[in-house]
Amino acid sequence: MRLRRNGCTVLAAELRRYTAKCMMWRTTLATRRCAYLAIALALTLGAAPRLDAQDRPKSPFERLRSDSVAWQRVLAYVVSALSSELVRGAADTSAQPWRLRMPPNEPQRDLLESQLRTILRARPATSGDPVVHSLDLGPLSILNDTARVEVRVDETRPCSGTTRITGSGWATTVLVPRHPKEKFWGAAFSRVTTVGDRVSC
Repeated sequence: MRLRRNGCTVLAAELRRYTAKCMMWRTTLATRRCAYLAIALALTLGAAPRLDAQDRPKSPFERLRSDSVAWQRVLAYVVSALSSELVRGAADTSAQPWRLRMPPNEPQRDLLESQLRTILRARPATSGDPVVHSLDLGPLSILNDTARVEVRVDETRPCSGTTRITGSGWATTVLVPRHPKEKFWGAAFSRVTTVGDRVSC
């Protein structure tokens, strides 16, 4: 028996063989596709724990990357160093003008600033304030078993009738040691404090 297919004469037996080969090719192709899918799935499952560890959503507690206890030791030292300003300001029950500058990328920035504003009874400084205090805290860095923060405190006063200002200030590096075995933070201290005065009016 002969058939006409696409303008060509094809024997029925050849057509059957052709059809059988097509089915075999389709089966082989489907098998290969299944194998590829199985390999891809295996690789995905094998890599899932690693990807999950890298890309899982961060816990809310991971925002507090820096050590909060070390920061509290630093604040205790700074407040102690500002004791004279606190005693002087205690006679005035009104809020005191302070410019507080915290590390911009510090996760605990808002907490630290809130604590300092409460302790210092601080309010934002204005151009009309006769005396303005400034406190700058640098970022907290931990090297080996010591945390360190650069601290600077200034007191400025405008010169009458001019745009110049005068005042004084000090700067130091606050160090907080950590016990190497128990891993608890000790009391903060500083070795060198630089004191300076601005040019007088």
